[in-house]
Amino acid sequence: MKRMVELLRAFLVGRAVEPAVERAFERHCDDLTARASPWLLALFVGFVVVWWPLDAVIFAEQPEQRARMGLMRAFIVVHHASWLTVGRRALRRRPGSWGPVIVFVDTWFAAYLAGCQGGFDTPWPYSMYIWPLTSVALARPLAVRALVVFALGAGMLGAYLVGSGSPLDHPALPSTASYLIFSCVFAVLIGHGVWLVLRANFVQRRQIEAQRERLDGFRQALEDRVAAQTRDLQVLTRRLETLREEERRWMARELHDALGQELTGARYALDLVRTRLSGENTRLDGALADIHGRLGLAHESVRLMLQRLRPRVLDELGVAAALAWLCDDFARRVGVSVELAADPPGARVASRLETALYRTAAEALSNVARHAAASRVEVRLGVDAERCVLTVEDDGVGFDPDAATSAGVGLIGIRERFVALGGRATWGPRAGGGATLRVEAPIEGRG
Repeated sequence: MKRMVELLRAFLVGRAVEPAVERAFERHCDDLTARASPWLLALFVGFVVVWWPLDAVIFAEQPEQRARMGLMRAFIVVHHASWLTVGRRALRRRPGSWGPVIVFVDTWFAAYLAGCQGGFDTPWPYSMYIWPLTSVALARPLAVRALVVFALGAGMLGAYLVGSGSPLDHPALPSTASYLIFSCVFAVLIGHGVWLVLRANFVQRRQIEAQRERLDGFRQALEDRVAAQTRDLQVLTRRLETLREEERRWMARELHDALGQELTGARYALDLVRTRLSGENTRLDGALADIHGRLGLAHESVRLMLQRLRPRVLDELGVAAALAWLCDDFARRVGVSVELAADPPGARVASRLETALYRTAAEALSNVARHAAASRVEVRLGVDAERCVLTVEDDGVGFDPDAATSAGVGLIGIRERFVALGGRATWGPRAGGGATLRVEAPIEGRG
């Protein structure tokens, strides 16, 4: 019993919602009614016009009833047509007020004409039982709906009494009123059920939209946070690259100024000693010659270390010349044929970009030496007015791009370096076998 009471209460009252949502639903109902009313009026007019010719067959023997039906149809057509033309703006602005007025006028006039056709002992009272169902389209709460529907029923019954001239003590009046009340109650319950479904659907859509907006807010906040952290990481990456290059410059300068000069001085001093002691002791001459050779090898090793740390040719002649030295050095050390194509050959870009291109080529050639088992490498550098592109291709065994990215930091470092420069880096298998690495970045400036 308690469950039945709860279900009945839920049906009559509906789900409790916030006042703001309730007002929004009322505006939604007004908008829905305003958009649907012209179509309903036009549909009803079309139905009346299509059904009109059948009156000549149905009322062939009843000219007076046919005339009254024609009058009712003509009134409905003119009435609805006026609302579809002259009164359309008012109907769209206040559908909740003018909609019931239209229905009242239609139904009361139809009930009056039906009463003119005959009294309660004819089939005409049955027409009043259908009209309350038109209130199903009224999107209003239960109290307003019940008031409108019972006002509609009472007005129809009164209009029928006036039209038929039947007395209030007519024996068929109680049964007719009872059936009309049943029809009104049925229309109220069905209409209220439709209203509850519309309301629940609207509330659910509002909740879904609110959740979507909340999720969009979270997503936007997360994207902003990721973007901010990405910018911070890019700034940090650029700073680390700058510090690394500065450290390499410092180390190269120290090696050149300190160790390189000391080795050169030692070789000169040794040459002086060899000149003065030449021929005095054969064993001593041999030892001094060996020391002189070792100093030469050490000096050459320092020179190569200087070139690999920070080649002077990169700062003095540019990236094309530095790549030429790098390719020659790689081919000599590894024994792999390297072809370099630079367009234009003496291209100069910003120092920061030249460093990135040189380091990328060095990393790519190092990967070729360690993993590719290649016999030939092609290095291509292209520079135009807007961007520069560096491509390194080999004919080796190739690699899995995903596995290569997850296994080491070399390719990741290349990608981050060029993302920080506003460019991009791509790599993958080469057509015909091998692998290819391609980086590009916009020109920041010459020199």
